[in-house]
Amino acid sequence: MGTWHDLVIIGAGWYGLGAAKPYIEVHRDHRVLVIEAAGSCGGTWSADRLYPGLKSNNLRGSYEFPDFPMSQDVYGVAEGEHIPAAVLHRYLTDFARAFNILERTQFHTKVTCVTQLESGGWELTVQPSSPGATSSNDTIRTRKLIVATGLTSEPNLPRYNGQETFTPWLFHAKDFCKHAHTVDTSKRAAVVGAGKSSFDCAYAFASAGAHVDLIIRPTGQGPVWICPPYVTPFRCKMEALLTTRALTWFSPCPWGDDDGYSVVRRFLHGTAIGRFLVEIFWHMLSADVVATHGYHDHPQLFKLKPWQNAMWTGSGVGIHNYSTNFFDLVRDGKVRVHIADIACLDGDTVVLTDGERLPVDVLVCATGWKKGGGVPFPNFDLGLSSGYSDVEQERMAEEADAAVRDEFPMLKAQPVLRTTSSSPPKTQPLRNYRFMVPAGAVAQRDLAFAGMVSTVCTASFATAQGLWITAFFDGSLTRAPKSQEDVAKEILCHTQFQKWRYPCGYGASIPDFAFDSIPYVDLLLKDLGLRNHRKASPMVEMVESYGPADYKGLTQEWLETQRELGV
Repeated sequence: MGTWHDLVIIGAGWYGLGAAKPYIEVHRDHRVLVIEAAGSCGGTWSADRLYPGLKSNNLRGSYEFPDFPMSQDVYGVAEGEHIPAAVLHRYLTDFARAFNILERTQFHTKVTCVTQLESGGWELTVQPSSPGATSSNDTIRTRKLIVATGLTSEPNLPRYNGQETFTPWLFHAKDFCKHAHTVDTSKRAAVVGAGKSSFDCAYAFASAGAHVDLIIRPTGQGPVWICPPYVTPFRCKMEALLTTRALTWFSPCPWGDDDGYSVVRRFLHGTAIGRFLVEIFWHMLSADVVATHGYHDHPQLFKLKPWQNAMWTGSGVGIHNYSTNFFDLVRDGKVRVHIADIACLDGDTVVLTDGERLPVDVLVCATGWKKGGGVPFPNFDLGLSSGYSDVEQERMAEEADAAVRDEFPMLKAQPVLRTTSSSPPKTQPLRNYRFMVPAGAVAQRDLAFAGMVSTVCTASFATAQGLWITAFFDGSLTRAPKSQEDVAKEILCHTQFQKWRYPCGYGASIPDFAFDSIPYVDLLLKDLGLRNHRKASPMVEMVESYGPADYKGLTQEWLETQRELGV
């Protein structure tokens, strides 16, 4: 029989660490175990994923835990600089050590299955995740479980005709670190993908002197929005725009009223004049980025112009965090863009569907990730719950769709996406209460998913979600769902909204956040009974951006409210 723990957390990235800290602080005598498949902390920033030139999109100050500032004296990163990956790995490891998480972490251990026990709690089947590694248990039992495996743990690696006899290097961008030597040895590289990681890989090869072919499939969502770190004529930080409360009003959001400005929101999204102002806002934001990069000034650059207005794209935007201009490499012909699929691989050649043949030394697939957490639950329904038939769930989803369109009329004018009859079928989105708890686990309060969201506000989300989960497990939320029916209705409302809001982002499959990030943190803080307006004055509240520092001391603040309530 496996060892019993009070809490097991799967994953030692941002969200696993963010969940462990408040739980340990509130329950100092509990047995807590963090399980990590890699050999170090960090998740995306673990030691074995640090490929050449990798940096954070975020600038220093917006990518750190509130109670553990990234001091320039310690980490060597100045205000306004992007954070090198190696620094982030060190920082997250230091955080884990400082808050007694590292000593509770079991590395090189992969969870292959999670089973709900009839007597209550969960049994995890584990195995070594690397050659020569050993795990202390075949099974681990826990009363409560947090899955914090994130969205970038299981790579989506395509299979191509002719792949078996393809002679160049071929790997997913996740393994770029393992194959970093190809940057120095390759004269011709091909990179598949249209997201930020594909740009990163292309930049690494091209800046080292290789000729790069960037391949973007014509039936996808097109090139990512690559924004300058500073935008608009006022040269504001891009990430600061997304977290300035007054600007969040221009994004439709069903949980937006929790920010306390429902009157303004209803004017902007419920009236013709308001919607006109919203359209101007999004047009200006998109036009500024297009003009900055000169997409209309060069035929190859034009291929990298995003296919849809930024309004429809969520957190999948990238920030131009390179030491030299990526777009100059395109202008100079060092990066050539192809809007085509790969027909097959032939020896050392990539053959495109338009007939062009590309001899290469390496092929990198920056083709995204499998969504869903990567851990099977064979005897537990992670969906809306077994209490509703498929027909009932479809009816409830249609009712939620109608409610979203009625509340936010601008979402009726959906963009036309490039798809084909051979496009993969749409899957059901993750349907979790507050984007964390499966419907079937709300009543039992022993399972939560942390970080199954895509956002540019990772540190703030990890902090708020971590504390919320601790309070939820303890039954100490100030606001809790009244019934299973309320849970189901809210889950359908929020997840169906995501589909309408971010059709060019991840909304149809996972929760996606951009200008709706701070309202989501507001929602969680109100559930906790904590103040969500955390600025010095009402005016500052509206115009100064929110960052992790605004949420400093949340756990102690919440513990104080519990003492006042006599809990």
